[in-house]
Amino acid sequence: MRILLISPVKSSQLSRKTPGSIRFPMVSLLYLAGLTPPEHQVSLLEEETEELDFGADCDLVGISTMTATASRAYAIADEFRRRGKIVVMGGVHTSVLPDEARPHCDAVVVGEAEPVWGPILADAQRGTLKPVYRAGTDWSLDDYPLPRRVPGHSSVVLGVVPVVTSRGCPYACEFCCVRSVFGQKIRHVDVARVVQDIQASGSRRVMFLDDNIVGDQAYATRLFEAIRPLGLQWVGQASISFVRNRELLQLAARSGCKGLFIGFESVGKTKIERMKKSMKTLSDTEEAVRRLHDFGIHIHASLVFGFDSDDPSIFDQTLEFLHRTRMSSVTFNILTPYPGTDLYAQLDAEGRLLTRNWDFFDHCTPNFLPRNMSVEELYEGYFRVKKSFLSMASVAYRFPANVKAPLLYLLANIGMKMDLRQERSLIDRRTAAMRQASPEGASLAIPSP
Repeated sequence: MRILLISPVKSSQLSRKTPGSIRFPMVSLLYLAGLTPPEHQVSLLEEETEELDFGADCDLVGISTMTATASRAYAIADEFRRRGKIVVMGGVHTSVLPDEARPHCDAVVVGEAEPVWGPILADAQRGTLKPVYRAGTDWSLDDYPLPRRVPGHSSVVLGVVPVVTSRGCPYACEFCCVRSVFGQKIRHVDVARVVQDIQASGSRRVMFLDDNIVGDQAYATRLFEAIRPLGLQWVGQASISFVRNRELLQLAARSGCKGLFIGFESVGKTKIERMKKSMKTLSDTEEAVRRLHDFGIHIHASLVFGFDSDDPSIFDQTLEFLHRTRMSSVTFNILTPYPGTDLYAQLDAEGRLLTRNWDFFDHCTPNFLPRNMSVEELYEGYFRVKKSFLSMASVAYRFPANVKAPLLYLLANIGMKMDLRQERSLIDRRTAAMRQASPEGASLAIPSP
């Protein structure tokens, strides 16, 4: 069979591409390519960087779907089926809402795809494809081949190769479904195989896509020791609390760590106290940021606005914290209640969701009624903080603390600034739709119980 594996783009990005300096590379479909028997021809397409041709010469189409790309994924699936192709859908969104995806495809994968990919291909050849394939998390990441690296493919961003060393997460964040899809136990790829994968890629620039590269500190120690001789420059995702382990922090820096994506989530006192993966106080967090800067590690923070504990004062608090710490770069998010999360269930039960159009579930569109502020206050505060943080004055002010990683600092901040104006125009239109969606008027804040 001729197989086409697709990673769809958000519908809003069909004419608006993400700058390469702030785009995360894709790796999930590379695993399926590595699993595909040699008698099949397999090709990959990442729609964020490549044009999709519905006339492509293929027999089976596999589509990986997140909530924000679900609408586009369904449109792609419908068109390929109309053209007589076999369509299989998987990914996080279809795993939590398989009944929604089912009418758009011939088969749905619920959970991780590796254990069922071989049976899917065999069944497709025999014409006995099942409607649903389910795979649990009770298997080893070493049971299956490493991802198939394609030289020059768009999965390599700015020469940076994506690598995964683990799956699963022990934390139960209310807005995240990683634990429910990939399990609460962290499973690892053997360190020797990780090194093999990196060496086979031919690159010395690596992005570890693990949800928390230091989630298992004993494993992280072995990994950093093993990659240190490779002369890598790498970035990854980590919880800020690991900075307490000074030896591990030093080892990370010596192994080539140049940047870490860290989910701070909020600078609000109530939220910090509730988060198990954060430092205990804001002062502890600020000290951890200084320590990372001392090691020349670029910090890309993730911050979320719209928690029930947030009121309009959270925006100025956040700006003050970011400038006080001279934060390297930030992804700002509006709280998004993804299906399959506790947050979605709570807001749904309380009647606070404004839409179930998945195009609006993109981290930057307010799609629910906040508790202690209006939709307008959430929307305007989010953009005000983002615009202020990315101003040239702010970039210049924060630069001295980031002088040890100047290129990464400038690429991240300039890339996000380039994306800001297009995003504002898009979200203006979407937020207007959100206001209309609320029968009571989305400008009214929900009172505390």
